[in-house]
Amino acid sequence: MILIVCFQMFIVYSLIATSRRGLENALPLFCFYLTLMPLESRLIIPGVFDLNTMRISLTTLFLLFLIQRKGTARKVIPLKNLMVLHGTWAIFSVSYSISSATSAKQIISQVVEYYLMYYIFVKTISSKQTLHSIVYAMMMAVGVCCIFSVIEVYAKWSILRIFPSDLWITYNGGIDPLYVEWGRGLRVRSTFPHPILFGDALAMSIPLTLYLISIWQDRFQRRVLWVTLALMFWSLYKTTSRGPWIATILCCGLLYCLIHNRVRRYLLVIMGVASSALLARPGVLQTVKGLYQSSTDPSSPVGASYLYRDALLTSIIEAVGKDPGRMLLGFGLGTFREKGLDILFLGSLQHWYTCDNNWAAFLYETGYVGLILIGLLLLAALNIAFKSYRQRSGLDWQLSGVIFISLLGFYILLYSVAGYSWGQQGYMAWILIALAGSAQQGVRMERFAAKTNSASVDEEMMLYAT
Repeated sequence: MILIVCFQMFIVYSLIATSRRGLENALPLFCFYLTLMPLESRLIIPGVFDLNTMRISLTTLFLLFLIQRKGTARKVIPLKNLMVLHGTWAIFSVSYSISSATSAKQIISQVVEYYLMYYIFVKTISSKQTLHSIVYAMMMAVGVCCIFSVIEVYAKWSILRIFPSDLWITYNGGIDPLYVEWGRGLRVRSTFPHPILFGDALAMSIPLTLYLISIWQDRFQRRVLWVTLALMFWSLYKTTSRGPWIATILCCGLLYCLIHNRVRRYLLVIMGVASSALLARPGVLQTVKGLYQSSTDPSSPVGASYLYRDALLTSIIEAVGKDPGRMLLGFGLGTFREKGLDILFLGSLQHWYTCDNNWAAFLYETGYVGLILIGLLLLAALNIAFKSYRQRSGLDWQLSGVIFISLLGFYILLYSVAGYSWGQQGYMAWILIALAGSAQQGVRMERFAAKTNSASVDEEMMLYAT
């Protein structure tokens, strides 16, 4: 417990120290902490909520924002109306929740924290350099996570062991935070709650890392990014997660089509290296083939987990359809993991507590109205990034295109795991949404600044003439 207190005190101190030159300078460090630190780094307040690193960091950033904010009243906040609508509906759903206390806590994590972070970022970011620095900090944090995954494989030791054992998120009865699954062996998870969540973060990060390599000028940092990228691909393979593999291939394909710079050449080189690795290491190809064959075999655990997603969606549609109130408001945020649901799966009715389809979870927890509102919000964020790319506008229109690709991959991955509010990848997604909104607003800020400077010059000329 003392270690956790030391971590949190250091994070607060470093954010305050970095913000002395302006809050904008503290944002990359904030993103580094949010991406790196695990859910195990938390202080439990009985009967209230967990004081984790994410909340400590965000609270510190918010207080600094209140102290240092300048006059930015003219700045429009994209997505504001949809965020208000979704947040209001989530609050309404608490009144009809089967566990009001759980839903109230989830409103803090899924609504207040995400939207507050977004607001601070959009209000604060004013330059392309900050956008790039934030993405670089996130990729460095993922790179550190990849180093931890190497230790997991070769030392059979998890970095999560430094935290108290009663805080571990385990899958083997609380014995060890290492994730070992029958039929797949050791699956790396680093500081993430589950291997597939780590895979989700890697699938989002690989396109962003490739883009940074294509534009970065500093040779040392470019080499660091190349090493980080290699570790990302290796860690992605070691997660043994089908969804992130598919999402990465899709994202790289879109990256090749949309981003017209050195990224294309890099992708061709990576394809050549990957093909050579498959030929030189037949075991890698056999692992991929074996996982594919298991996925198509409903009698295997891997194949059963694939079929579970469809059974889950069907059961949730039936559950909310039994009551008009549930159709509108759902069962309450966070209640699936706490209460579970009877699901007809493989010919028998079983009670499950894992919702491996976040879109279905949105429906179960907030009803059809909540599903539509969160869907519109996330799609509107995607549209902001794509619109900036298509119109070649914003602080960095090509980065907006890469953000569009990474977010699209994240949305697709929500079909295979409840990754929106469980783990660091949810914060990563909302950081990217904030960067897309900030890039769009950057043009308006520059125009406003130009007009302000022009007006100041006119006033000085009039004063001089007088």
